Amino acid sequence: MKRKFIATLMATAVMGSMFTGCSSTAQPETPSQTPDTQTTQEAPKTEEPTDSAEKQVLDIAVFEGGYGRAYWDAVAEAFEKQNPNVDVVVNANPEIGEIIRPDLLSGNAPDFIYLPSTNKSGITDALVKDKLLADLSDVFADSEIKDKMLPGFIDNVATQPYGDGKVYLAPLYYSTTGLFYNKTVFEQNNWDVPVTWDEFFALGDKAKEAGRSLFTYQGLAPGYLEAVLLPAITAKVGPDNFIKALNYEDGAWEQPGIVEAMDKVAQIATGGYLMDGTVALSHTQAQQQWLKGDALFIPCGSWLEGEMADSPREDGFEWGFTAAPVFDKNDTKYVFTTVEEMFIPAASDNVDLAKEFLKFQYSDEAIALNAQNAKGIPPVKDAAEQLKDVVSPATYETYKLFDQGYEPSILRFGSVQGTEISPRSELFGQVASVMNGEMTGTQWAAHMESVSDSVRDYVVK
Repeated sequence: MKRKFIATLMATAVMGSMFTGCSSTAQPETPSQTPDTQTTQEAPKTEEPTDSAEKQVLDIAVFEGGYGRAYWDAVAEAFEKQNPNVDVVVNANPEIGEIIRPDLLSGNAPDFIYLPSTNKSGITDALVKDKLLADLSDVFADSEIKDKMLPGFIDNVATQPYGDGKVYLAPLYYSTTGLFYNKTVFEQNNWDVPVTWDEFFALGDKAKEAGRSLFTYQGLAPGYLEAVLLPAITAKVGPDNFIKALNYEDGAWEQPGIVEAMDKVAQIATGGYLMDGTVALSHTQAQQQWLKGDALFIPCGSWLEGEMADSPREDGFEWGFTAAPVFDKNDTKYVFTTVEEMFIPAASDNVDLAKEFLKFQYSDEAIALNAQNAKGIPPVKDAAEQLKDVVSPATYETYKLFDQGYEPSILRFGSVQGTEISPRSELFGQVASVMNGEMTGTQWAAHMESVSDSVRDYVVK
């Protein structure tokens, strides 16, 4: 097993995330621009313990990206106060994956790691593939933790990578995608924000009369449409049946519900609801035209506000955010969501203590510290309220969706090796043809079925 893991770590090819545009994982992957970001030093301690020889040392390694390191210093100190016999040593760095690689190879693994599976180092994926993570199921079986978690964040392929009902990756930060709009325009025209596809297209007819398009997207970066397409498919067939398609099961992409969802997204084009010229626009060009009022909606994540902070916009512009349309208000409603994971290496010398530290991440004290220091929260009920005064109203709304009955759609294509075909690229590479009216949603689904046929023999077991 160790020889296999070494081979995986030494490999130069790194498997990326299934679904990302400039998407929800992009913001956390961007190193913080504060001077502290560039240091590799361990967190300073408030006082030097006099009985260090008697203390248990918990080594934690954390990715220092857009959320910074201040939270980890604060939560380490808080955990130490509750556990006077513990010394938490924080190693935080933007390149933490590469820094801990030699330790993992030598069998000297950190006790606790926060490192998104999307990280370029590929460390998390390597540990998952070689089954070298500690089983965390007992942490989430704890009634106190279990009852606090938002629905859908534990029972998914991101936390249960082997489909055996056991949890190996714990969710920390999460990001949602959906549709942004200008609240002022809706108020001026007395328009309601649509919930269903029927309401969405009915609003599009009103928008045409007002000289606006209903929808645009980042044409040259079609992956942004994950915010609309993936929840639609999940709602029609359910997560389990969608996973069959993502794992290349024969015939799965041509399930009637998947075809119906793809046809519905294609209706944006066939019904004349797409802003002219969209497919040729870069992500910032499309976002700029949307800010100026050429279209009512654009798909994106909460980073959109920061990315376009200095861009011109309509007078009186006010940020608004809503989930992608659903087929029926009574159906389970999904929103495409990405998560960043924490985990414990099976080779840790302090697995039990690391699990206690993991549990502490979901405590009320840690949630408050996270919001204050990182402007992020774990997927815990009512935790969004901690962000209300530290993030913008629209960003706050992206988190509140889960308190309004929505569930996360957390999905990934099965990994393939030995083929040049990228299933995700194939899925979104057809979007321009769909939005130009050259391909129907039914043909889109058929294309993905042929992709599945082509890669089925290259799936990583």
